[in-house]
Amino acid sequence: MSKVMVHQAEGGKAAVMNPFFGKVEQACDAVRHRAYELCERRGGEPGREIEDWLEAERELFFVPDAEMSESDQAFSVKIAIPGFLARDIEVIALPRELVVEAKSDKLAENASESKRLYRRFELSSPIEAEKVTATATGGELRIEAPKKMEQQVLARAATA
Repeated sequence: MSKVMVHQAEGGKAAVMNPFFGKVEQACDAVRHRAYELCERRGGEPGREIEDWLEAERELFFVPDAEMSESDQAFSVKIAIPGFLARDIEVIALPRELVVEAKSDKLAENASESKRLYRRFELSSPIEAEKVTATATGGELRIEAPKKMEQQVLARAATA
């Protein structure tokens, strides 16, 4: 079991200054550029822009199977990560969401192959971002995100 890097951002300026948000912008630029190339390759015919965008996303990003569960105390997320190592993965913990980013560069014979993964999970209640943990083992990423204490108290009161 290998630990995965977890970054915390509490919102406001901290979230805006987090380097992750620059990476998201770079990813969008890459999709935009590839979608434009696909449009040009098919002759620039209007009306198929969304198809080009979705095809570009499929070419550039891997969207793995994922499962999220919730208890009174925490959110748990499991994500299939075939071909990624713990060192390839970053988890960004925000007050009400978890974002997973991974990039694996493997050199194949006479060519380089790059695989990128982005997943975002919106949460129904706030979490303790500084207490989020993530581990990778056997092709699976597991994230544990404890809920803020007041959310745990409210959940217990609702079930009592």
